[in-house]
Amino acid sequence: MFFDPKGKSPIVLMALSIIAIFVAGLFFAFSYFMIGTVHEKLQEANCDLSATGVYDNCQEWFTDTIYNLFNLKGILITFSYIFTFVLVLGMLIVGYNVGGKPIYMGLYFVATILLTYGAILLSNLYRTFLENTIVYEIMQPFTIYNKIMLNFPWFVGIIGLISVGLSIVNYQRVKVNEPNPTSVLDY
Repeated sequence: MFFDPKGKSPIVLMALSIIAIFVAGLFFAFSYFMIGTVHEKLQEANCDLSATGVYDNCQEWFTDTIYNLFNLKGILITFSYIFTFVLVLGMLIVGYNVGGKPIYMGLYFVATILLTYGAILLSNLYRTFLENTIVYEIMQPFTIYNKIMLNFPWFVGIIGLISVGLSIVNYQRVKVNEPNPTSVLDY
């Protein structure tokens, strides 16, 4: 269960979740910025469409079609937060499932410490990205993501410790499907 040859071990899943949080926020922010840039450039375009009979110029056509889609770009910010929340929930569920054996909990705790160190490195990389004025401009609308990434070691550490706590809770729970439940409670 813990070291699955197919790569589905809890440590790998937690590491992939941390990397996915980092990459997904950058992807959504870049997409948001590109949509805004294309929108601005299309507003500068001017062409004559009087031959079609429906629209007189490009801006009328853009207003009825493309600009309506561009107005939905705010959904990318919401997707970014939902994606982060789902990955955190997944990390907590993985932590709960680790509670089957005490050795796994110990390894998971050590992995949490190592992944928190990796989160320090990712946070420093993100700070370096933000020193670039273009990246800073791209990331400005994503305030919650910025807060998470600037405090990423705390974020990963706290989520990891809560996951370890959930694994302890899972380990200590009483089995209710035992034929003789009092034998489980004998210490």
